[in-house]
Amino acid sequence: MPIRFCQGDIKKLLNHFNMKPEKGSNIYMGIGRDGIWRTCKLDYHKNKAPIATGTAKVIATSLKFNNVLEMKEYIDKNL
Repeated sequence: MPIRFCQGDIKKLLNHFNMKPEKGSNIYMGIGRDGIWRTCKLDYHKNKAPIATGTAKVIATSLKFNNVLEMKEYIDKNL
């Protein structure tokens, strides 16, 4: 069974990593508390909107996670 995320989960994760959108863009950039530079593209619409499983995989790799399970465990533990 695939791991599901909603846009609100990803938005909280981006805020956790101190990532802000570029001016006039939907590309988020920033240096997290761990000192790693990250970029991520998110077309945010509303908190409860689901994210496709392929898109979640791309977001997980862009945020330097090995897979979506690792990202899900990080969200559950830290947010």
